[in-house]
Amino acid sequence: MKQFKDYGCMTPLDPQTLTKEDRRRALPALAHMRQKRNGDIKTRTCMHGGYQRPYINKEDASSPTPSVDAIFFTAAVAAYEGRCVGQFGIPGAFLHTDTDEDIIMVLEGDLAELMAKVDPELYRPYITKNSRGKPLLYARVEKALYGLLRSALLFYRKLVSELKAYGFMINPYDPCIANAMINGSQMTVAWHVDDLMVSHADDFEITKLAAHLQGIYGGLSVRRGNVLDYLGMEFDFSDKGSVSVGMVEYLKKMLTEFPERLGGTAPTPANENLFKVRDEATARYLPEEQAQCFHHVTAQLLFVAYRSRRDIQTAVSFLTTRVKKPDEDDWYKLRRVLKYLKGTIGLRLKLTIKDLTTIHHFVDASYSVHPDCKGHTGYMTTMGDGALSSRSGKQKINTGSSTESELVGAHEQMPTAVWFK
Repeated sequence: MKQFKDYGCMTPLDPQTLTKEDRRRALPALAHMRQKRNGDIKTRTCMHGGYQRPYINKEDASSPTPSVDAIFFTAAVAAYEGRCVGQFGIPGAFLHTDTDEDIIMVLEGDLAELMAKVDPELYRPYITKNSRGKPLLYARVEKALYGLLRSALLFYRKLVSELKAYGFMINPYDPCIANAMINGSQMTVAWHVDDLMVSHADDFEITKLAAHLQGIYGGLSVRRGNVLDYLGMEFDFSDKGSVSVGMVEYLKKMLTEFPERLGGTAPTPANENLFKVRDEATARYLPEEQAQCFHHVTAQLLFVAYRSRRDIQTAVSFLTTRVKKPDEDDWYKLRRVLKYLKGTIGLRLKLTIKDLTTIHHFVDASYSVHPDCKGHTGYMTTMGDGALSSRSGKQKINTGSSTESELVGAHEQMPTAVWFK
C-alpha cells in the first residue's frame, strides 16, 4: 500500500463527483500474499482486471514472454562461451509504468483503511461507506497496476525502450531476448515480465547494467554466481562448458500433494500399454473429484515435462489426451509417471554445446499408435549433449503408412528447426 503512494499509482477521488456509471465500472483492488521458496513473504496488491474483458480485445492486451527453448538456448550459449551470469528482479515493475487508460479503482474494507493509515491527511477525507457500513476509497489509476489487462504489455514496451537506449537489439525470432555488443563481447538479456537473466564475458558489465536498471527502478534484486533460480528452474553453471537444469523442489511439492500414497518407484515413465485405451463399454471412469485431480496433476506434469524433465514427455503427452474423461487405466498411468519421478527426483537436464555452427535435429514417428489410428511424433534438437528443445505429441492427421507418418512428423517440426537456425 505504501508503494501505491510512493510511486504515485493513484489519485484519490471525491465520491460525490462520480456518476453511477463511474462507480459501476470501478475496478476492485485485491491483495495476495504467498511465501517464496527461500522463506520470504511476497505481498502484491492488484486490480481485478477481469471486468475489463468485455471492452479490451485479447490481442490488444497480450504481452510477449520468452519460449523455454530460447531460455535454454541462451543459457547453453552462456555456458559454452564461459560467460558470467546474473539474475535481476525488478520490484514493483508495473508501478513504474504509466497507464494509457482512464480507470477508476475502489479499495474496500481493510484495504481502504490500510491506505488511510499510509497517509491519513491525503486519503482519509476521501473514504466513504456503503449501505452496509463498509469503508470505500475511490481513486484514479495513474500506473499500470498488476491485474489490469494491459499492464504487462505496457511494462514490456517500457523495458524494451530502456534496453534499446542502452544499446540492445531485440531478437526478431523471440521478442524477449535482446543482445548488445559491449567491449567486443555479446551481452544477452532474456526476460519474463520483470525477471531477467543476463550473461556477458565480463562480470563488471553485468554490474554496470544492474546499476543502470537500479537507477531507473530502484530496489533491484540481483543474484550472481553459478547457480540461479529462474522461472521455477535451477540453472547450475558450475561445470565448465555446460549448464544443468533441475526442478527438484517443484517435484517434491507435487509428489507430497498427491492425494494417494505412491509406494515404490518405477524404472520407466510408462510401459508398453501406454497408448492402449479400453472401449467405453468396459472402461471404469473416474468420479468427478478424482477426475479433477487427474487433470490438475497432468497439468503440473506438462509444466515440468517441457522444462527440465523431458524424459517424461511421451507419457505426459498421452495423459493430456485423456483429461476430459479419464478412466482407472489412465489413473494407473499417471501414478506410474509419478513413481518414476519419485525414483529419479534428482535427475537434471544437462546442456552442452560442442559447436555453435552445427544444429542437429532428430525427428521420428510411430505409425497409428493412438486409438483413432493417428501417429505419434518425437522430436529433439541438440548442439552437443542434452535436448535444447524436444517435443512428443500426437499427430494432427491420419496417415497411410509409417513412411507417411515420418514425413508428417518432419513437416510438423520443420518450423522449430528453422527458428533455431
